[in-house]
Amino acid sequence: MAQKKPTTKQAIKHTKPLQEIQADDSSIAVAGSVTDSSIIHGQTIIFAERFWRDLKPALPAETIHQATAAYLSYLADRHYYLNMKGMGVADRIPLKLKLLDLYVPLKARMELPEGDTWKRDPSLAGRDITDHEQESVHFGDPIPLISVLKQYSGMVVLGDPGAGKTTFVKYLALKLARGEGSLFGLNDYLPILLPLAGYANALQTRDIPLDDFIAEYFEGIGANLPVTEMLSEALKVGRTLILLDGLDEVRDINMRNTVVERVVDFYTFHHRQGNKFVITSRVVGYRAVRPSAEDLAECTIVDFDDDEIEEFISHWTSALEKQAQGHTAIAYSDAETEKRELIDAIHQNPGVRQLASTPLLLTILALMKRQGVSLPERRVQLYDQYVNTLLSTWNRARSLSGRAPGRDIDEVQTVRILAPLALWMHEISPGVGLVGREDMRRKLEELFLERGDGSPHQAARQFLQDVREHAALLLERGPGEYGFIHLTFEEYLAAVALALKGQGDSKPIIETLSAHVGEQAWREVTLLTIGYLGIRQQLPKVAGEVVEALVNDKPGPSGEAVVLAGDAVLDTWPGGVPVASKDKVVQELLATMQSDAIRPELRRDAGLLLGRLGWRPGDLDRFVEVADGVYLAGVKKEARELQYSYYVAKYPVTNIQFARFVKEDGYKIKEYWSEMGWEWRIGKYDSRTIQDVERDWLEHRPPTKRNTPYYWHNIELSNPIVPVVGVCWFEAEAYCNWLAKKIVAIPEGYVIRLPKDGEWERAARGLDGREYPWGEGFNKNAANTWDSDSTGTGLGGTTAVCTFPQGTSPTDLWDMSGNVWEWTRSWYDDEKRYRIVRGGSWIGYHWFTRTSFCNWSIPLMFNDDLGFRVVIAPKES
Repeated sequence: MAQKKPTTKQAIKHTKPLQEIQADDSSIAVAGSVTDSSIIHGQTIIFAERFWRDLKPALPAETIHQATAAYLSYLADRHYYLNMKGMGVADRIPLKLKLLDLYVPLKARMELPEGDTWKRDPSLAGRDITDHEQESVHFGDPIPLISVLKQYSGMVVLGDPGAGKTTFVKYLALKLARGEGSLFGLNDYLPILLPLAGYANALQTRDIPLDDFIAEYFEGIGANLPVTEMLSEALKVGRTLILLDGLDEVRDINMRNTVVERVVDFYTFHHRQGNKFVITSRVVGYRAVRPSAEDLAECTIVDFDDDEIEEFISHWTSALEKQAQGHTAIAYSDAETEKRELIDAIHQNPGVRQLASTPLLLTILALMKRQGVSLPERRVQLYDQYVNTLLSTWNRARSLSGRAPGRDIDEVQTVRILAPLALWMHEISPGVGLVGREDMRRKLEELFLERGDGSPHQAARQFLQDVREHAALLLERGPGEYGFIHLTFEEYLAAVALALKGQGDSKPIIETLSAHVGEQAWREVTLLTIGYLGIRQQLPKVAGEVVEALVNDKPGPSGEAVVLAGDAVLDTWPGGVPVASKDKVVQELLATMQSDAIRPELRRDAGLLLGRLGWRPGDLDRFVEVADGVYLAGVKKEARELQYSYYVAKYPVTNIQFARFVKEDGYKIKEYWSEMGWEWRIGKYDSRTIQDVERDWLEHRPPTKRNTPYYWHNIELSNPIVPVVGVCWFEAEAYCNWLAKKIVAIPEGYVIRLPKDGEWERAARGLDGREYPWGEGFNKNAANTWDSDSTGTGLGGTTAVCTFPQGTSPTDLWDMSGNVWEWTRSWYDDEKRYRIVRGGSWIGYHWFTRTSFCNWSIPLMFNDDLGFRVVIAPKES
């Protein structure tokens, strides 16, 4: 909206009769249907007038206003959309995503890394970083780039390929072109953005000052308007932000030195007048030409952290869905779903997470996920695209100057050297990712000699220079030490080498991988090798032979090879291995899951894999009859009597069973819910006068999140064959009422409901009052609790309901101890505020899992260790 008392007003006429833009100093009012371009051009006109208002340029006011507006409009049009060129991923429809909608603020450290890039956390290698290493890795707290810009006259922004350097200067140019420089402490500053590679090209033909090059670079963009003269005037009054992009794109070292000298001269003269500067470069090659000037700061961009990754994904999914569906509720809902899936895909695999910390690689990941690539399972396709992008397409397309910054690299031949090099590095220094410079040189010479190169020494030297300077895949990570920019690239390329080594024969691959089963540093290499065979090389038979060898021979610690094979099948399915190979692995996973000779945490992994591979217990929906009669109850084992028989679900309700309730609109159909339960569902319950503890649980789960279980989208807690969790008592009750409509063979006078406390205890401990369902004394191989592993820290989450045959009750009920607490129908107190819960859980000590132990919860609680099972029992009066 326009301000109430505008000081200046200008109408811009357009061809559409109902379209008008009215503008004043800081805002515009739009009538009719206008494009973003029209609005932005209106903003540039406002800013152009405001910029020169208190100044006295040599040019006539109207002329300089028009030239400034034309120049700003050019910048806005030129950089309005994010450039997807060079990412190597073609989308279904052309993507036009606004740079300002996607931009995530970058952070940096105020120094250079020790090598060509930051040392990154080596915990991917299977070990935690030490305190000493932590001190040497981090050189101070990261600060926003904008804060550096505010503090200094000039800044050199350094970063890895794809770290966002060029996007940062484009972002600044766009914001200033829109008159929004006050956000950076640059109120009414004019942006001047140009590529240093273009200036270097001009210097090769003649000796040209940077001032004159700026004039030439922008000549002609404003038709007959004096744009170059306008820029010269802006420089004189000290109100410009000079954005010089891509120092590293000047490949010749002598020319790079010349460019730096000219830039320093230009900076020294113009920054004293108030102009500000941003120069960008990769770290590689920067030290040799490092400029030195008054009030010129250096900073190096750091990786995205989890919050910044999530912010980018939120911006990305929102922009995509708005482009496809407009500003609608459906677009918002679809964006939230896509956001959740992307975040899950990133955090499921450490290697994917590591690469997602770079804006370029995160963008490629998002593009491939949009195209239907299953992540992280099909990450071998993602890594292949990453390597190809860094070696080829990005190198050619990233330059602002529009020219390839240096020599082209043959990506196929480069990979054929990088792959065996990565395998060698992984063999001599597994998980560390660093080798000495001379060792690296000798290995490269050996590889080129094997390929028949006539001058292996020269070839090795040129190769190392190319992949370091042009692709930045293999970098100096410290004094005299080389490594891949991310350990993930070493793991992927080592896997490529192993797959190529086989030449269609699985035996050498099996031999190498079998020797390293149980070694954390080789786990990802094994999975990527099998994935590369089955997906990239399209050799599913060979990939199948490898996974079958793992489950047949079972190398390494008990259970490790089978779980590893299961992960490999999951990564490559469907199509990456034959059906027969998958079936063989599934059967071995089942045996591993239920064997008490296997470490409990591996048993859990096997069960989760079975759920994700589509295996289901054949008796999942079975009920077991519990006879009437006298049983021993409580800690004192006192005689009690149940005068009726009843039927108890063999397993707690699993996610796949609860999913039927969700799919059939169980959360939307009022008849399944009690009156109080429906009030909770729709939010009416929240207006009751309740205690603080109840209010706290309600606030943590607003009505918009009461249409599925709270942990429904957690990748592990929502596994099909683990107990459903994150359900309050009302949801459990509604599920029972829904299930009653589905089961027809219910005895007369019986209903489906939650068990009463006595019914639960009788079913769990039999007639003889057992301490645990299996007998006396705790057995860590019979239940999922904190005490079920040797460290006493638990198994890390819920387990498949069919994991522990050792823990079944006398009536053949599973999971009556551990895994999840189970809601009952009974009240714990006379005031009827708390419901009894039974059985203990995966985050409780073993004494909670005793059959006599009775706990309580308010009905609103929805913990990640709280589920339920159902009974068919007499209807209560």
